[in-house]
Amino acid sequence: MIKLIVDSTAYIPKEFVEENDIKVVPLRVLYLDKEFEEGLPGTFDDFFASFTQTKIFPKTSQPSPEEFIKVYNEIIDAGNEAIVFTISSSLSGTYSVANLSKNDCKDPDKISVIDSMSTGQNIWGYCMEVIDKVKEGWNREEIIKYIQSLQVNSQICFVPDSLEYLKKGGRIGKVSATIGSLLQIKPILTFRQGTLLCAKRIFGSAKAITDLIAMVPKKVKRLFAIHIANTKHFDALFEKMKEAFPDIKIYEGELGPVVASHIGPAIGVCYIC
Repeated sequence: MIKLIVDSTAYIPKEFVEENDIKVVPLRVLYLDKEFEEGLPGTFDDFFASFTQTKIFPKTSQPSPEEFIKVYNEIIDAGNEAIVFTISSSLSGTYSVANLSKNDCKDPDKISVIDSMSTGQNIWGYCMEVIDKVKEGWNREEIIKYIQSLQVNSQICFVPDSLEYLKKGGRIGKVSATIGSLLQIKPILTFRQGTLLCAKRIFGSAKAITDLIAMVPKKVKRLFAIHIANTKHFDALFEKMKEAFPDIKIYEGELGPVVASHIGPAIGVCYIC
């Protein structure tokens, strides 16, 4: 049987994780002198209540090789094989750790590690696709090639509440952040195949929501409305997405402390085509 392993930045809901026996290897977060494992969606409220007030950036760290090896061996001992998805290698060293760790497990040939070249709900969507293909009888090699074909047309698009976090993270300059705050300029940022880009700059939140939805292709396989810190604009985005795509199931996705450390509170869309 093919099993799934993800790191915690997949942000898959607990119910889905348990129903599909997915193993989650957590990244760690250092915030206000306390270190903790990043949990699953629904456990982030206390962190965000503090984070959105202090604007202190957390530090994050990747899992240890031992954590991956332990999970690999558990799956191998049960007579199974595994596909592993990690956060993009352009954002974290987690992929490298996961890939190197398989060399020290009991049977490396049973483990396939995929650089998602993304994060968050793109990984959740890939897991949905793997589960469907396993039920159809596909083997691991066939599934991996299929996922790689989906990665080309998968994307996360998001609008941060503030440019302050991007400024502190060194992704935009201080002047740009100040001007953006004064003029209420909202950047639409895209993350696709491991590359973060500013797709466009617009004025105001209402226009941002309209433009976010317009970026989603009409022929979409998996669609997610996503948020960080349950920002006040999320409900409006979700409702407009349901109006724009009445025949597609839209999943709600919450991103946690690791991704928040890069962009702060935000809303967005995530899709797989």
